[in-house]
Amino acid sequence: MKEGKHKHILITFGRSFLTLNLARLLASAGYRISVADTVPLAVSRYSNAVTGFHQVSPPKYQPQQYCRDLVEIIEANDVDMVIPIHEETDIIAMMAGLFPDSCDLFLSDFALEDTLHNKLKYQEYLVQQGIPALKFRAITGPEDIAALDFDGPFAVKQAYSRGSQHVIKAYPGDALDELTFDPTNPWIAQEWLEGDRYCTYSVCRDGVVYAHATYPVGYAIDGSSCLTFEQVDHPGIEAWTADLVARTGFTGHIGLDFIDHPERGLVTIEANPRGTSGIMMFTPEDRLDRAFFGENDEVIKPPTGRVRMIGLGMALYGWRKNALPGNTFRQFVRDFRAADDVITDRADRLPGWMLIPAYANILRHSVKYRVGLAGGFMHDHEWDGRQV
Repeated sequence: MKEGKHKHILITFGRSFLTLNLARLLASAGYRISVADTVPLAVSRYSNAVTGFHQVSPPKYQPQQYCRDLVEIIEANDVDMVIPIHEETDIIAMMAGLFPDSCDLFLSDFALEDTLHNKLKYQEYLVQQGIPALKFRAITGPEDIAALDFDGPFAVKQAYSRGSQHVIKAYPGDALDELTFDPTNPWIAQEWLEGDRYCTYSVCRDGVVYAHATYPVGYAIDGSSCLTFEQVDHPGIEAWTADLVARTGFTGHIGLDFIDHPERGLVTIEANPRGTSGIMMFTPEDRLDRAFFGENDEVIKPPTGRVRMIGLGMALYGWRKNALPGNTFRQFVRDFRAADDVITDRADRLPGWMLIPAYANILRHSVKYRVGLAGGFMHDHEWDGRQV
């Protein structure tokens, strides 16, 4: 790998605002940035932070060809590092042997990525480590539903799922007749615990956290996919994250969802061993690029109180009642004006101008795969446990 700021970095999932923001952060530090995606109208393609765009096969449906496409890009363009953003991380990790040794894959081995990604395996890992966890039960068939022993409400979701998909809030005695069963993707029933909710984003290498952001769940789509991000100091969460990363020796970026309960303390709902929205908490002056190479001695964090938002998402969903408990239109307008949009950049205007055609392209994906707009945004980059 080349030394210094001459390195060429390939970032996947170019349609994502996470990719756009990360490309801007790395390019501002002097790195050459290329992006890849299955769709031709990816917002990152139009950023002046990006010097190359590559259209590739869909990782969910053609995983081996997707990895071969990436290898071809790496070898033809002298790429030094690949930073995967979404669940294609698992697919790349699964087929890491296809990639040249000269290219650094910013991820962990497949077994660890899968343990953290799979919501059931993750909870089992916490129990094995003696880490306090929410009560949970596996549901692999109707007999497991009948055996559930929760005293209060509980969440039901698949082991491989993400924020765009529906989580069922169930109660003791519910029949859960709507569940269908896939042996490669079981369901998990998980205690529904009320408390302060936080999300994190960390950049890690070899079991060390080099960058970290913590933000409470504020405006969100259906209470799950955050639209606004405000950096807060929470030493307990930082220590908890550092401990998990050290235990696992994790390399990559990772987000954790926490509940801080007044009596039980911190517990995690799930882990996301990939890029998460916390990337958008950082700006060029933070020099997040150093964390990806383990070059900094102190953990890089956004300044406390920094507020960022996905402006388009806020405009579409933020004014709705279910976007924030007790939400009012007046409060929405005030908060919208107070936050900095992660897309708008006076020095990089074209991605903002391309939002409408880019989202029209995503809408075509939604129709093609018969999913909603949120699902269509990431559908062909999801991985649901089927090994290839």
